[in-house]
Amino acid sequence: MTARILGAVALLAVVSAGGTVWLLVRDERGMSRPSTARVLRRLTAVSTLVALVTIAFLRPWYWDPAIAALVTAAFLGVHGTLRVLEHRASPASWGAIAMAMTSVVLASALVTVGGTAAVVDGAALVGGKPVPVAHDGQVLARPVLYQVFWGPAWDDHRTTATLVQAAAFQRALPGSVWASAVVGAGFGVGSVGAGGCWVDPSPAPESGPASSMSSGPFPAELHRVFDGRARLLPCPGSPAAMVPPTLPADAVVALWLDPGVPYELGGVSAHGAVPWPGRPQGLVAAGLTGGFASWGAGSCGRDAACRSLPGYATPTYALSHELVEAVTNPFGHGWFADVPLRWSARYFLSHGPTSLLGAAPAFQGEVADLCEPGQPGAPRHQATATFGAQHLAVSAFYRPGQGCVA
Repeated sequence: MTARILGAVALLAVVSAGGTVWLLVRDERGMSRPSTARVLRRLTAVSTLVALVTIAFLRPWYWDPAIAALVTAAFLGVHGTLRVLEHRASPASWGAIAMAMTSVVLASALVTVGGTAAVVDGAALVGGKPVPVAHDGQVLARPVLYQVFWGPAWDDHRTTATLVQAAAFQRALPGSVWASAVVGAGFGVGSVGAGGCWVDPSPAPESGPASSMSSGPFPAELHRVFDGRARLLPCPGSPAAMVPPTLPADAVVALWLDPGVPYELGGVSAHGAVPWPGRPQGLVAAGLTGGFASWGAGSCGRDAACRSLPGYATPTYALSHELVEAVTNPFGHGWFADVPLRWSARYFLSHGPTSLLGAAPAFQGEVADLCEPGQPGAPRHQATATFGAQHLAVSAFYRPGQGCVA
C-alpha cells in the first residue's frame, strides 16, 4: 500500500499492455491478431470495471467524477484504437505504430488503476484483528502514579468532581482490582503504586497551547512543580506530602491542564515522555485537557473543551486509559499492535488516491486504544472497578491471549 506497490503494478501493466499491443502491430499471422486484441480489450474492461465500482462505493472524494470520466475515456480510447489496429493493413504503417503507442499509455494506465484498486479492495476485506506484541519489551515494571492539577479552576476551595474522582482513584489504586488486572496481564508489570497528588492553583502564564511534551507550557509546568518553585495544595483526602526531591525511576506524572491552556496533544488525553535531567528517555507523563475541570458541572455547557468530551470519557476513564498505556508503552517501544493491512487499506480507500503516496496517520494500536468504545473488540458496557468506597469508570485494555478486559 505504498508507492512501491503502485510502481510494481504500473510496471506489470506496462509490460503486459505494451507487449500485447506490440504484437498487434507486428503480428502478420492473421488470425492471432483478433484474439490478441480481444484479450487486451477484456483486460482493460475488467480494470475499468474494478476502478469504477471502487469509486462508486467509497466515501466521495471531490475528484471522483474526474477520475471516473478519465477512466471511462481511456477505456473507450483503448477499445477504439484496438479496433483500428485489429483491422489495419499489413505491414504496419507509422500511423499504426503511433496509435499502438497511444494504446500502450492508455491501457497501462487503466491496468495500473484497476490493479491497484483490486489490491486495496482485497486488503480491505481480509486480515485478522490487531494484536499487541511486546516489540522491544519496554515497560515500567513498578510504576508509581503522581498527579498535578494546574490552575485556579482546580483550587481545593472549589473542589471539582474530576478532582474528587481522580484523587480517589489514586488513593486506592495499589490494591484495586483494576491494578491487579494490569499486573496479571503478562506485560511484565510487577506492581502499580500511588505517589503524591497536588493542586497548583497559580494561573498559567501567557503562552501558547500545550501541543508538545518536549517544549511549551506542558513540560514547563512539570519542571516548575518538581523543582520546588510552585506553591502546592494537597488533593482532597490526600496527605500534605512534600514534592519528592527525586521521582522514582518508574514514575508516571499525570498533569491535568489549566483550562486556560489550549489542549492540542491529541484526543482528550495523551501520554509521552518529557525531557528530564538524569533520564535519557525522559519522564513518563500523561496530559489531560483542562475541559475536565468543568466535567459534571453546569458550567460544562459553556466550556467548548468540556462539551467536546465523549460521553464515555469520564475523568477516571481517561486517567486509567493513559496510565495503562504509559506503563505498557512508555517510550514507544513496548506493547502495541502493528498497523494491520486491513486498516491501512481502508484508510487509503477513505482518503483517496493521493493518500497512497503519503504517510498515513499513526495507527492507534496501544492496549487501551484497541478496547476504546466503538472498536470491534470493546466491551459493550462501560467498565467500572472498585476503588476504596467508590465505583469508578475505568478503561478496558487488551490483555494478551484474552482480548479486552477491565
